[in-house]
Amino acid sequence: MIVFQYHSAFEKEIAALKKRRLRYIEESLRGFQKLCELHFHPTNPEARIDPGKLHRVTQNDIWTMWKIELAVIKSGLRPNQYPRIWFVVSGATIAFLCIIDHIKNYKDSEMDRLALSRATDLF
Repeated sequence: MIVFQYHSAFEKEIAALKKRRLRYIEESLRGFQKLCELHFHPTNPEARIDPGKLHRVTQNDIWTMWKIELAVIKSGLRPNQYPRIWFVVSGATIAFLCIIDHIKNYKDSEMDRLALSRATDLF
């Protein structure tokens, strides 16, 4: 059984996205979690996420950090407009670190550093 954790800042970012215009972001995140339960299962993983969509950011002996574009249902967004989400996988734990949408002019390297600092808060 996979255990999901959320960084406190991640929860605030989800709430902000939901208020702005992505009403179904939480439902989309739950759907992604179901995929993660299969894809990152610690003893019997099943490839459910396309390798072209899932990007490994970094890893160490404890966890591996990933990022992916989170498909948001009923959003009217094109795939290149989906919010990007950073998370770490450590055994049977998946911790969601940060999420940002295309409207903000962000740099991947800055978000990678932010996610790394949040990962150190949790692990």
